[in-house]
Amino acid sequence: MKADASPAAQVTVIVPTTAELSRRMEIGRCLDSIRASSTLPVKIIVVVNGRRYDEGVCAWLRVQPDVRYAYVHMPSAPNAVWEGRRMVDTPYFSMVDDDDEYLPGATDLRLAALRERPDADLVVTNAYRRFEGVDALLYHHLAQVQREPLAMLFEANWLTNGNALYRADSVGPEYFADYQPYAEWTWLAFKLGLAGKTIVTLEQPTFRVHVTGGSLSQSDAYFEFYLSLYQQMLAADPPPAIARLVRRHLSGAQQDHSVRALGRGRWREALDWHWRSLRQPGGLQYLSYTRHFLRPPLRLPRTS
Repeated sequence: MKADASPAAQVTVIVPTTAELSRRMEIGRCLDSIRASSTLPVKIIVVVNGRRYDEGVCAWLRVQPDVRYAYVHMPSAPNAVWEGRRMVDTPYFSMVDDDDEYLPGATDLRLAALRERPDADLVVTNAYRRFEGVDALLYHHLAQVQREPLAMLFEANWLTNGNALYRADSVGPEYFADYQPYAEWTWLAFKLGLAGKTIVTLEQPTFRVHVTGGSLSQSDAYFEFYLSLYQQMLAADPPPAIARLVRRHLSGAQQDHSVRALGRGRWREALDWHWRSLRQPGGLQYLSYTRHFLRPPLRLPRTS
């Protein structure tokens, strides 16, 4: 029998999905985009999570010749990514959400960048953000990320679900184990920066994220999570300059909570959040907002 001369896959792409019937077309588009992203074989690990899956979609995924299928009960994309990361057996890996897509040649471009820089732990690329059929460039500051990854994280999160390729032997499963329910890529970027990982950046877009009205990043829970995220960052004992940046953002998040609470008639809660924000670095910029608390809210007298 003739030996298989095809080259071994160097890259694994992890795809977390709920495998719902309504997402069948998006999942197919995502897998096709992964295949078109490289001239070499690419391993695909699809991790179905939760119980909203469609049996037909799962059956279709199982028969894909280049897909390794896995299922986990927990309905969590970050947990599915971690489970997928534990299954990686190639020198490089990446991931992408099931409703997003790689651009043609994306994997080859990223792989070439890492091979040119043996000291680099990951490459981060630009991307397109598509909303209502229109593409907009996602990043405008990637060149500075190589020099100051932690500081630039507080300008805009430079890491997202599909814009990076990681070297497997230096970005292990442990980086994905203590995932967060929201803002998981911000937290991962912070940990990579804090660990001193060497990051290469490419201005060329290799990825398209499709934005919808129901995205988690637009939910109240996502908004509120940033308070605990900033506290976690401070607990990780970052350098003093970075800690100050975290506290400035914490002040802004606390002030946002004050505004939201006041808008919902929760006067005392709003005052508490406002007071907390004033005590953080940069908090005095919100001092003029104090006028909203100089007179207690009007309370109507009780009637018998």
